[in-house]
Amino acid sequence: MAMATPQQIKSILKKYPSQPSSSTQPSNTTPPSSESKTFEERTREIALYHAQLIQQRKDIELEILLSTETLIDYPLSQPPHYTASSPSPSDASTFKNLLTPFTTSDYDALIEERNINEHCGYTLCPNERLRERGGGTYRLLGMNGKAKDFRVVRKEELEKWCSEGCARRALYVKVQLSETPAWERGASAVGSRIDLLDEPMSVGDTVMEGIESLDLDGEGSERRGREERDLALERGDRGMGAKGGLVDVKVLERDVERKVEPPSLGEEELSGKLEHLALEGYTSKFGDQRKKLLDSERDMDGDEMDEDGADTDWKL
Repeated sequence: MAMATPQQIKSILKKYPSQPSSSTQPSNTTPPSSESKTFEERTREIALYHAQLIQQRKDIELEILLSTETLIDYPLSQPPHYTASSPSPSDASTFKNLLTPFTTSDYDALIEERNINEHCGYTLCPNERLRERGGGTYRLLGMNGKAKDFRVVRKEELEKWCSEGCARRALYVKVQLSETPAWERGASAVGSRIDLLDEPMSVGDTVMEGIESLDLDGEGSERRGREERDLALERGDRGMGAKGGLVDVKVLERDVERKVEPPSLGEEELSGKLEHLALEGYTSKFGDQRKKLLDSERDMDGDEMDEDGADTDWKL
């Protein structure tokens, strides 16, 4: 009897193609693809963009520094022709243009630099800053005026200016400045307009103000004049040419026929006004009411004595 040949066991694992040897792998000496070149260009553009931002920031900071050095010695036009309340138009224009890239902290630095040179903190003021005598950290202001004007101010804050008017003018400029640095603002914000509290008027502005004040409407002025005359006639005015414009007014004394009596309240009206004085139902009496109450009590006591009569038990 012949023996059966054993069957070969079949593997259940998935077969993969054989991997190539290391000697057959491609080398890394192939040239870079087009995608790697695009990435390098993009990285270079980003680096250039940030470098330009840094350079722009440095340029603006240098501009602020040079403007601060220029404004330390302002104003260039000295009194008596120009003062802080009426500055020179050229100085005011230059001052506003140089303040364009400033922030509030840069403006505070400008005030501090002017104080170091003993100048008033307001750039367009030619006076020296105030020096307070005596010690102490605070000063009391407005003690001779109204209560609303009283305030407590630090001595160093008071010595920044030559007067309260210059402090108000400088604060008016400061509130218009931005706290955002100039290199972070937009193009429109950098060129924003700055106004002064005492804006000097040029010749053109003066002429335009005069033109705007002209009344070219003749009918309107005539109508207003007619209305004013009618109103004066209703009031009884006789015009400026008659007795210096005085109005003839007669004051007559009123005749009083009855006897004058002081004002008083009736019983009902008085009782209504004294309800808040009621204590457990009893209301205090005042004036005539108290007098009437006492008189009525005396009358009641007298009637009781009359009713009792005299005691005659002691008679024989």
